[in-house]
Amino acid sequence: MLNAKRRVPVLSDWTALLWGVAIDYLSLSPAPALPTLSSNDKLEHFAAYCVLGFLGTLLRRSKYSTFSMLIAIIAYGGAIEVVQHYVDHHMELGDFIANTCGALLGATIVTISNSIAIGNP
Repeated sequence: MLNAKRRVPVLSDWTALLWGVAIDYLSLSPAPALPTLSSNDKLEHFAAYCVLGFLGTLLRRSKYSTFSMLIAIIAYGGAIEVVQHYVDHHMELGDFIANTCGALLGATIVTISNSIAIGNP
């Protein structure tokens, strides 16, 4: 059985994975089946990837692993944009930019909060 210190990282990684699956479903489902959450779809992309960037980098121990996860999230966002072209959606550079900016903000929040918690300004 996992102790409390080991459970949190495992749960965090699973939460990030499940959030990525939710993004995948929402991004690749047929357009009429999806609800419209707001009038600005770039804001939706930004927010979704901000959460993914936060969850994905939350418990990374080194700068290298944080950077690697961030690159993987950005590549994932780009891959979804390319695949959307084949599933009744439009591939948009603006969506990819919103995804990337959201992921960067999520990872930046983690990095800053970790620096503050450790005491390194």
